[in-house]
Amino acid sequence: AVGGTVHAHQQAATARVARALHEIGARVALYGFRSQGRTSVQILPFKRFDEPLGREAWHRLSSCTPRAYTRLGAAIRHASRTLDREAATSRRVLLVVSDGFAYDHGYEGAYGQADARRALTEARRRGIGCICLSVGAVTDARALRQVFGSAAYASLGRADQLPLVIAPMFRYALHSAAAQRRRAQRRARTHLDSKRTTT
Repeated sequence: AVGGTVHAHQQAATARVARALHEIGARVALYGFRSQGRTSVQILPFKRFDEPLGREAWHRLSSCTPRAYTRLGAAIRHASRTLDREAATSRRVLLVVSDGFAYDHGYEGAYGQADARRALTEARRRGIGCICLSVGAVTDARALRQVFGSAAYASLGRADQLPLVIAPMFRYALHSAAAQRRRAQRRARTHLDSKRTTT
């Protein structure tokens, strides 16, 4: 049974999605993160793409305890680079499980929210679908929108509510990322054509 803490619900939601994706043959990587200022963002690998989803991965995930702060934008950018390098597929999805708050030393309020939104937009322009889940935390829809922008997001009270939302969120995330990437490519071509015309 899942305990009542936010962290326990986040771990359970992560495990549910990872197991479901693994069962349908998707390549899965699992990472955690924590931060202590802009020069100290730790990325915690629970399972890399080339590792099995087995006892060691589950142990690393379940042993992780909440510490320090949440420099969300930095973690999203790291995960996006990992997907670019190692996913080995054009259909890439980044799932962010958090309480919906971007917070660290000097990284809070409007600044932290804007940086997280920008990192998600950067990922989607590169064709990475983004799904953001706030699980077990009391975070209102407006606050989530400030952090996650137009990425697919949902707030769930418990991890066992995940099956109600996850499939349509995956579809939306992939469709939205493809559209964002096409727009970014069109803008890049237009900019290049403009430069050629003026030189």
